[in-house]
Amino acid sequence: MTDPTPEPSPEAEGQNASQIPGSAEQQAIFQALSGINLNTIDADIESAFGSRMAELDKMLEGLDELVNKIEGDLQNLDQPKPESPQ
Repeated sequence: MTDPTPEPSPEAEGQNASQIPGSAEQQAIFQALSGINLNTIDADIESAFGSRMAELDKMLEGLDELVNKIEGDLQNLDQPKPESPQ
């Protein structure tokens, strides 16, 4: 049985190659039609990412403090207790 899907001709591939997604022309058309500014979206994403990274840094600092506290508590448990007089 033959495959019913025809292979694209070299002319069609050449036409598709000129329509690269993300080209400056397509971005300008997209912006004009939608009113969306890709630079604004990029800036918003960078701002949100920076904010989340700052939150993550604070969380990691708190985790480091907790680990240090637990390690100190474990060291205190390992030390022998002084004998109390009876």
